[in-house]
Amino acid sequence: MLNRIFKTVLLGVFALVITTTFTSCKKEKETIAVIIVKDINGNVVPEVLVKLSPEPILSPSGELPESELTKTNYTDANGRVQFTYELEAILNVKATITIDNDDFEGTNIIRMLKGKTTTKVVEIS
Repeated sequence: MLNRIFKTVLLGVFALVITTTFTSCKKEKETIAVIIVKDINGNVVPEVLVKLSPEPILSPSGELPESELTKTNYTDANGRVQFTYELEAILNVKATITIDNDDFEGTNIIRMLKGKTTTKVVEIS
């Protein structure tokens, strides 16, 4: 009798281990956009304001609504900035900096694929 209960409990534990092993959730990889800002000489530029945004669409009222996809951040000392999104997207990239009284700007387009890291270089001039 005790042997039969032991076998039943052992079989139950084994089944539980197998089902949790095969049905455990895998965390999806993040969709990451990495922007590297360089000048016309190919040198990286720190402290550049980088903005990622979708193509603007006019609302019926004629206003441009702010999208939750729009994100801004500054480049680090290596001229690099990173943005994380949940889904894939195609976004406009705009990099701007003011040095002394001169404004420098660069643009590009980035296509991010779900679960991948996509890198784009933006040249400012």
